[in-house]
Amino acid sequence: MNCPTTHDFYLGRGPDAELVASIDLNHCACTSLAAIERAGTTEEFRRRVERLCATIHRDETGYATSPPSATWQWLWPTSHGTDRTYAFDDGAVWTCQRGQRWSARAGDYVPPSPDEALVVFPPGRGTCGYTGIDAADTTARRYGPLLGRTHCDDIDELGMRILADLTLPPGPGTPPELAALRLRLAPELRYAVTADSSAVELEIEVLGYRDGDPAAELARDALASLPALYGWTDPEGGPPRFGVRVLIADDDRETSHPVLAHRRTRAVLIVR
Repeated sequence: MNCPTTHDFYLGRGPDAELVASIDLNHCACTSLAAIERAGTTEEFRRRVERLCATIHRDETGYATSPPSATWQWLWPTSHGTDRTYAFDDGAVWTCQRGQRWSARAGDYVPPSPDEALVVFPPGRGTCGYTGIDAADTTARRYGPLLGRTHCDDIDELGMRILADLTLPPGPGTPPELAALRLRLAPELRYAVTADSSAVELEIEVLGYRDGDPAAELARDALASLPALYGWTDPEGGPPRFGVRVLIADDDRETSHPVLAHRRTRAVLIVR
């Protein structure tokens, strides 16, 4: 089972919320989180979070920090980049996944509302600590679920990693977002990817469709989501981490990519 790794805990919600602790569980399952979600008072919430921090330190099952002595421990500037955030507010514990929305209250799902506002967190750090492709400073980005392990990759390394994620057999702990992406792509598809470092762009040719196949557009849409999954979106209109151009190859494309003439070859990467 894939478990959220990074967790932030607040008293209150919004830009003036008080950070209680930040925890990295290093993919360890933790039953204490369910108890935290059921906290009924501010004191109970704080006490259960502090108890979890102490347990993590004692058992060395992860890493935990708590103010006032600790500094913001993440590379991302706000809790929008944290896997799951918890906040005690209005008499209950709310949870939010990667800054998308406050989707649960006391462990119960809260359906979306048309008048829902964007989630706002206090600033954790003034800059973005990611050092990968054009990682400009920002506190507005919504970081993608597959960005973390790629944050130091340049465009050709990122292209290789994406090809591996798309074509190699999935292993245990495959992120659900990656599993969902793979379900949108036929398993027999093959890919010719050109990584352009000057344009910071991946050109992805998809081989395996006949001319005019309507399923090709579904693959094009799926691959167009790669910058949001392995990078970020920016509500303020900032540039993406990298660009993607998706092309559907014609029936004779193998002749200009001879390596793909072998039917067992799933992908080729070209670096410009």
